[in-house]
Amino acid sequence: MELKPKSTGSKPSKLESILVDRLGELLEAGEGIRGLAAASQQKGIFSGGVVALVVTDRRLIVQPLDRRGKGPKGAATSITREQVASVKLGRPGGGWDSPSSVIVGQSSIQIKLKTTGGEKFRFMLMDGSGPFGALGGGADQAAGAQALLAFFDPAQAARI
Repeated sequence: MELKPKSTGSKPSKLESILVDRLGELLEAGEGIRGLAAASQQKGIFSGGVVALVVTDRRLIVQPLDRRGKGPKGAATSITREQVASVKLGRPGGGWDSPSSVIVGQSSIQIKLKTTGGEKFRFMLMDGSGPFGALGGGADQAAGAQALLAFFDPAQAARI
């Protein structure tokens, strides 16, 4: 019986493996990924969807995913720091009707973003922490959430 050493290379996250082909098309030469996070995007009162938020050293890329979150769907939106007119970061608020809602609310981040072009985005994502951390993406999601918050405001990222 021969024992083989374990690979020391990091295994790609589930989200990264879903987007591997698409990332090659989206990234510019020399552009590095700082983090990936899955989020829900609210577009209207009754419409929305799942997106992948790709934070690079230059911009934020919003890539819609199909209904099951198994692959990219449609065109991606690219937002540079200069295109961010305003951003509101925080924990979701409101009246909680159950203890589980309170727990999930403490592990979630809400982002309201407006660009200089007038586009508005509203994202809700798990931050990979708390009692549901592993279910909400775990360490990969937590790293992506921190990269996303640091993209907008490094000082704010430490307080959220």
